[in-house]
Amino acid sequence: MSAVAGLGSLGIAPLGFPGTGAALGAWGPGPVFAVSAAVCALSGAYGLAVRAVRRAELPR
Repeated sequence: MSAVAGLGSLGIAPLGFPGTGAALGAWGPGPVFAVSAAVCALSGAYGLAVRAVRRAELPR
């Protein structure tokens, strides 16, 4: 799970920087941070909702 989180935060996130910069310029930091927080909360909720993720174990 930490590998997937690392890929998302370090691998995919830089691709969103131009869009984030444009959104900051258009709407300011408040709405952009609110949307970012909502995305983080939804991804956490999704991880809790998926049974395969909750029950994941390393092979013995």
